[in-house]
Amino acid sequence: MSEHHVPRSTHHTVHSVAPADPEPVRPEPGPVWRRILHLPLFWALVCGGLAVPGYLGGDFEFLSFLLTLVGGWLCGFSFVNATLRMPDRRGLIVHIAGAVGAGLLLWLLIEAIPPLLAPKPNPALAFLAVLQMAAVPAAGWVWLGLISRITAMIGARDAAKAPPAPQWEAAERGSLARFRAVPLGTRALVFWCILTAAVVTILILVVLIVTGGRILNVGPRLFLLLYVVVPGLPAYLLMSWLMRRRAVDCAVRFDADRVRFEVDGAERGIRYRELERLVWRTEGDFARIEASGSGVDLTLIAGIARKPGGAAALPTLSRRVVRLMEEAGLTSRTLRGGRALIFERTSAVPASRR
Repeated sequence: MSEHHVPRSTHHTVHSVAPADPEPVRPEPGPVWRRILHLPLFWALVCGGLAVPGYLGGDFEFLSFLLTLVGGWLCGFSFVNATLRMPDRRGLIVHIAGAVGAGLLLWLLIEAIPPLLAPKPNPALAFLAVLQMAAVPAAGWVWLGLISRITAMIGARDAAKAPPAPQWEAAERGSLARFRAVPLGTRALVFWCILTAAVVTILILVVLIVTGGRILNVGPRLFLLLYVVVPGLPAYLLMSWLMRRRAVDCAVRFDADRVRFEVDGAERGIRYRELERLVWRTEGDFARIEASGSGVDLTLIAGIARKPGGAAALPTLSRRVVRLMEEAGLTSRTLRGGRALIFERTSAVPASRR
């Protein structure tokens, strides 16, 4: 039998390798003035500047008093948010240091500095009064945020005994996750923030009326007790309790062409091509989903709706979902510390305008 020679191919088979995920494309920042208007510290500075003339005049006007309260709260709000954007360990250390620094600053402003300016009339006393009034709500917000943070850490000790975090389930056309959350829209979220601020303001006014304004002449410990703990802590606990009562069963499903949300039995969906923004945060008290587009503006806060004996959380988005978002024209970015994944649609800029 003749042997047939089979020529050996000189070509090597090249197996395709999945390309590495591209780096998230950050959307182009807007104008500088617009970014400044979104900074809480800018508005805190505006409130302080508007309040100074009232204190320079020597009259204790309610408007100046209210402006200093709002400005101080904005400072504390900005600091707490900055620590929440950090990695957990670093954020906690910075938060504790800030709380200690806030207490030291209050002591300096109330006990140490006034005697140095008191012997004679001094215009600096007006600026000192502004700082004193603003430092109290700023420190109060920092301490309340620290209490909430420590409480969440203590609750995390029972995570091993707690029910497992929500996991992805196979669905007919995609993947599904079930969880409990507080459904809120942007307007509702703003309403709750305004409601909390209103409750705090009302309680402070009640304290001022009851004490006849003598609260400003008491010692620093009683001052902080009547001015921060009494108004701030009940308002914080009330808002948390009211929001937890609104928690309902929710589900999210990523199909081939759209994302579907089920909130307390009602379902709504958004096509990926019509989705303008999606925020997905998996851990912490601020674990949530934000989705907007095609007439839908939905926020589901899962972190505050804790299951009995467990911690609320959301499952991590799969590579399939990330690919679906990017194929639909959404760009992704991650907040500092990797706490949240954000998908946003950026409009293309015409070449003639570049």
